[in-house]
Amino acid sequence: MKRAVAALALVLCAAGTVRVQAAAPHLRVSGTRFVTPDGTPFAWRGITAFRLLEFVAHGREGEADAYLAWAASKKLTVVRVLAMADVLFKLPAADGERALPRLLEMAWRHGVYVEVVALADTARAVVDIPKHVKALGAICTTAPNCLLEIANEPTHPTQARALHDAPHVQSLAALVPKAVLVSLGSVESGAGYAAGSYVTWHPPRQDWVTRLEEGAVLLKRYGKPVICDEPMGAADARVPGRRDNDPARFRAAAAALTRMGLGATFHYEGGLQARLPSRTELACLEGWLAGLM
Repeated sequence: MKRAVAALALVLCAAGTVRVQAAAPHLRVSGTRFVTPDGTPFAWRGITAFRLLEFVAHGREGEADAYLAWAASKKLTVVRVLAMADVLFKLPAADGERALPRLLEMAWRHGVYVEVVALADTARAVVDIPKHVKALGAICTTAPNCLLEIANEPTHPTQARALHDAPHVQSLAALVPKAVLVSLGSVESGAGYAAGSYVTWHPPRQDWVTRLEEGAVLLKRYGKPVICDEPMGAADARVPGRRDNDPARFRAAAAALTRMGLGATFHYEGGLQARLPSRTELACLEGWLAGLM
C-alpha cells in the first residue's frame, strides 16, 4: 500500500495548491486484479461516500477534506461518490462536473482513489447523459486516482429507461478514454453490464454473508476484477434485508471476499450522506477492516 500511495506523487504549483500530475498513469487490470503502474497489486478497500462531491460543489469543501483524511487514516483506498443526484441530495450533473477536478486533487493529496458514479436518478433529473459521461471521462483522464462507474444500479426505477438496455450503457462506456478503468454498473442487472474494465456487484441482502460466496462464480465467469460495491449496509439498528449492526458479520463478510479475491467496499447508512460513521457503524467498519487483513 505504501508503494501505491507513493505512486500518487504531488505537484505543487506556484500558488501553493495541490495539482494532480496529469501525465501520471492510472491503475490497470491484470487478470482479476488491479495493479499500480509499477505492477504492485492494488488493494481495493472502499467505502460509500455518495455525497462527497456535492460537498465540494456547494461550499462544504472542508467537510469533504476531513472525510478524506479520516478515510486515509483507516487505510481505506477508495471512496465511492455520486457525480449527480436528485433523491438523497441535490447535485445537478453540471455542478458535479465542475467540482470533480477539485475532489480528485484533494483525494490525491490523501492517497485515496475515487470511484465516480456517473449516473444516478436519471429518471427524474434533467441531464444530457452522453455529454455528462463524456465530460466525466475527460476529467478522469487527467487524474490517475479516478475510476468511473457508468451507472448506479442501471435498471433501478430511478434510472432512465435507456439505461435498462446493456448495449446502450456499453455505448456510453465507449465515450470514456481507454486510460480510465470503467465499470458499466452492478452486474446483477444482467451479464451485459460486465463488459467494462472491471465488474461491480451488489449482492443479495437476504442471508447476506453466505450469499457473498456467489462472488467466486462471477470472478471465474468474467475473468476480470469484481468489486462487491454495495453489500449489506451497516446502521445503528438492524433492518432485515437492508441493514445490519453486527460487527462479527461484517468481519466474516470481508474475510470471505478477501479469500475469494474480490474487491470490497464498506457500505453504511451514514455513507449515503458522506457522514463519518456512528459508534455502531464504526464498530462494523472495524470488523470489516479486520476481515480484510
